[in-house]
Amino acid sequence: MAIIADILTQVDAAAAAVGATAFDAVAVEIVPVFRIGSVLVVALVGVNLMAQAVPMTLRNGLGLMVRIAVASAFLSSWTNFNAVYGVLTNAPSEIGAVVMNAFGGGSGNLYDGLDSLYLQALDVGQAISQNGSYITGALAGLLMFLVAALMATVSIIVISASKIMIGVLVIFAPIAIACTLFKVTAALFDRWVNLALGFAFYPMLTSGMAAFTIAIARDLIPASLTNVETIGDVLSFVVVTMLGTGLMAMVPTIAQSLAQTATGLSGVASSTFRAADSVKGYGRSSIAAGIGAGRGAAGLDAGGRRPSDARLNGNAAGQIGRSAVQTAMRLASRTPDKS
Repeated sequence: MAIIADILTQVDAAAAAVGATAFDAVAVEIVPVFRIGSVLVVALVGVNLMAQAVPMTLRNGLGLMVRIAVASAFLSSWTNFNAVYGVLTNAPSEIGAVVMNAFGGGSGNLYDGLDSLYLQALDVGQAISQNGSYITGALAGLLMFLVAALMATVSIIVISASKIMIGVLVIFAPIAIACTLFKVTAALFDRWVNLALGFAFYPMLTSGMAAFTIAIARDLIPASLTNVETIGDVLSFVVVTMLGTGLMAMVPTIAQSLAQTATGLSGVASSTFRAADSVKGYGRSSIAAGIGAGRGAAGLDAGGRRPSDARLNGNAAGQIGRSAVQTAMRLASRTPDKS
């Protein structure tokens, strides 16, 4: 009886099918706009290279060409973008399976591991209901069923929400990719990546929480359930199961924090590169100032030539004349004293 695995498998299939169909439909509408924007950007860059209105380095030009080529490749078909979708949906689950195996989960799959924990809780509740008294055993069995149902519900909601939201983000992926064309709209793509990373972390974190819960619960559950009559006999198992449920409920907050940290690190890296460019600019300015000071101390002009006596005398005469004119203008601007 694989309840959690069946539900989550159906969610995965539905999200993948809807995402593929909707991606192609949205991409068909976005590709013409992207092509017009690409032509406009290339034309503006070409005009700027000829007019040199804004200084542009070779790195900026190559980066723009690569960005246009990569965006065009992803927008052209779902097959190219499917690799990105696979990374967002499958890679975290596979990493989570590795974590579960490291903890000794034994299932090798997140969905199967959650089902095994759910079935263990149901078995404990069934044993208490059969071995306990008529009323107390029934109430304890009902309590265990509610604990198991709560754990399964939280797990299904958290993982299903991540898969559904990734499918929704895939639908809007063509728009986000097209936004990378202009610097003004590039922030929309950054936010899209932030959301996608956040929801992709859900299965991986859920696997870690489930692996922790399964590893501890396996050691706390009695070897034989025939002697389990009250909830006190399996109280440690119940506490660990509820603890695992609470940890799974914290997954959305932790995942979004990790995604913001990842995008924050990328921002720090870009700021570091900009600071390095500024330092290089300051270094060039300092070198130029030093060269100018050295030439001035040596009596050389900007071209590195020593000026002639006639040029020096002409400059001195010009400075004296300019000072005389400024003095005359100040005297003429003064009002006579009436006293």
